[in-house]
Amino acid sequence: MQFSAMTMNMFFPSNDDPGDDTRIIDMAVAQSIWFAELGYHVWFTDHHFRGPWHSNPMQFASYVAPLIPSDRYMGFGVLSVPFYHPLRLVESMNLLDQMTKGKVLFGVGSGWQGTEPAGLGIDTEAHASGRLGDETLDVMEKLWSFKYGDPEYTFKVGSNTGTIKRRVMPAPYSKPHPTIIRVATREAGLIKAAQKGWPVFVGVLGADLAETMQTYRKALDAANHPQEVKDNCLRWCSYDWIGVTVAATDEEALAREKRAQAETMAIRTDFARRHGRVDGPVIKPKTPPAPGQAADSYAKGGDMRATIAGTPETVAKKVQALKDQGIGNLHLRFLGEWAGETRYVCEESAELFAKEVMPRFADDVPVKKPAMEPAE
Repeated sequence: MQFSAMTMNMFFPSNDDPGDDTRIIDMAVAQSIWFAELGYHVWFTDHHFRGPWHSNPMQFASYVAPLIPSDRYMGFGVLSVPFYHPLRLVESMNLLDQMTKGKVLFGVGSGWQGTEPAGLGIDTEAHASGRLGDETLDVMEKLWSFKYGDPEYTFKVGSNTGTIKRRVMPAPYSKPHPTIIRVATREAGLIKAAQKGWPVFVGVLGADLAETMQTYRKALDAANHPQEVKDNCLRWCSYDWIGVTVAATDEEALAREKRAQAETMAIRTDFARRHGRVDGPVIKPKTPPAPGQAADSYAKGGDMRATIAGTPETVAKKVQALKDQGIGNLHLRFLGEWAGETRYVCEESAELFAKEVMPRFADDVPVKKPAMEPAE
C-alpha cells in the first residue's frame, strides 16, 4: 500500500504581508523533504490567492524533486486543468515526467475555489459545471497521441484555442502519457476513468466507498486493459484528503485532533472576517474558537468527517479496512498547522504513522527520522 502526505495544509495563517512569503515557501520545501525522508510520497496543491507556493506547483515540484529520495513519487492533488492552456499544460507535464523518470502523479480535476476562475478570467458557470475540465482533458489526450503526419488539429476550450501541426515536445517519459489520477465522485466519472485506464480519487467527497469501488473495479475489468495498466490503476487508486492524528492513546489522539481542527477553524474564520468569504466548505460557529481551543461543534462536521485518529493500532485497523475495499494509496493530511501552534500534532503524528503503521503494509518502508529545521 502507498502512503502520500500533503505538503502544508492550505489554511496556514493567512498573512497579507508579502514579506512573509519567503518564510512560508522555505517551510513548504523543508516539510516536503521531511515527509519524503520519513517514507511518504509527497503531494502538492494547485491554488491561487491561497498560499505563496500553491500558484505554480509544477515549478515547486521541479525544485523539490532532486532533494528527496529517488524512490519517492510526487503528486498533485489536484491540478485544476481548466486554469491552463491545454498545450502548455501537456508540455509542462511531459517535461516534469521526463525529469523525474515517471515519478510524478498528476491528479486532475476542475478545482473548486470560487475566487480562482474569476481571477483567471474564466467563465464561472462553465467552470462550475465541470464542462471545461472534461473538455480540457479531451484535448490533452489528443495532444499526447498527435504524431508527425497527422492532419492538423484545431481546438477551443473556453477562451483557450490552438492549431497543432507538429507533435508536442518533449514527449512524456511514461507511456502513453504521464500517470493521471482523476477526481471521480459520480458513477459516470468512475466508469470513464476506468475505461481510460486512469486511477481515481475517491472517498470523502464521493459516494459510499464500497459502492464506489465496486463500480470502478467492475468497469476496470470490463475495459480489458493489459494487466500492467490494471495493476497501476489499483496501486494508485487514492482515498483523498483524509486527516490523520496518531498518539499514544485514542483519547489523546482525539484531543489533539480537536485542538488542531480548532486552530484551522480559527484561521479560516479570520480569513473570512478580513476578506469577506472563505472558499470551499467551512463550518462557521457563532463564536469562532481561538487557536488551541477545542471546538466540539467543528468536530461534528466538516473536515472531521474525513479523519482517522487513535493509537497506531487503532489507525492501522482503519487503514486495513480501506485497503480491504480496494484503496491502494492513502492521500494523508496530517492535522496541525505547520506555521501555527499545533505543528507538534502534525510532526508527532507523521513520525508515529511512519514508524508504527506504515511497516505493517510494506516490507521496506523507510523509518528514518530525519533532522528538521525548527519552526520560526
